[in-house]
Amino acid sequence: MVNKELNWLLSHPEIESKHIGEYVAIAKDAVVAHGKDFKEVLEKAEKIGKESFIHKVPPFDRELVV
Repeated sequence: MVNKELNWLLSHPEIESKHIGEYVAIAKDAVVAHGKDFKEVLEKAEKIGKESFIHKVPPFDRELVV
């Protein structure tokens, strides 16, 4: 599951641009919840009833190059 959602997120960079500094819950190739508080995002995603991948978008719009 995680690989599918992570690949979807990587192919949609506009999601990270839109949600800088937020947690983003992804399920079935869609953002199902987002916000600054992890617990709130998790609760919103669970209410939808889909197993979600939750990703924290870094607070700065920068890439880490290793």
